[in-house]
Amino acid sequence: MSNATSKTRFGRLNWLALLSLGVLAVMAIALSACGGSSNNSGEAAAATAGSDSQAAPASENVKLVIKSDEEKGKKGSDGEWHDAFLPADFSVKAGATVHVTVYNYDDMPHTFTSPGLDTNAKIPSGTEEKASKTTFTFTAPDKAGSYEWLCAVPCDPWSMSHYGFMKGHVTVT
Repeated sequence: MSNATSKTRFGRLNWLALLSLGVLAVMAIALSACGGSSNNSGEAAAATAGSDSQAAPASENVKLVIKSDEEKGKKGSDGEWHDAFLPADFSVKAGATVHVTVYNYDDMPHTFTSPGLDTNAKIPSGTEEKASKTTFTFTAPDKAGSYEWLCAVPCDPWSMSHYGFMKGHVTVT
């Protein structure tokens, strides 16, 4: 066998060996990605489940009702009935889009104002027989914590100075 023929055959063998190694490497990667290895299938499933659960923040719906002292909104520690948002405190998930619907049975307008939530919703007056209905949306902060809100329209002075009536907290979890 001549030296030139030997080099050509050797070159072909090296090329075939490299091609075979490449095919084996691709097959190994494909098998591990498909769960072909019993050691990695649980980890792959857990990684997939984790990424799906963090895909998009939740959307949440909150319903609030406003009642006046005459409508027996909420009894205060002073023993008297006062204007109140019911409930005044609620919780939402961090990053969630929050859709709030407020039914106002009071004959006075109110607001749901919270600088920390970047919200200042104006709520028109209603009547005891027919509530006004207002819907607004905010995005809960990514940072968990307690965010204060208040009604910025003067009404029942006692209610405006006590949490749980015309001011409260939105807890972001």
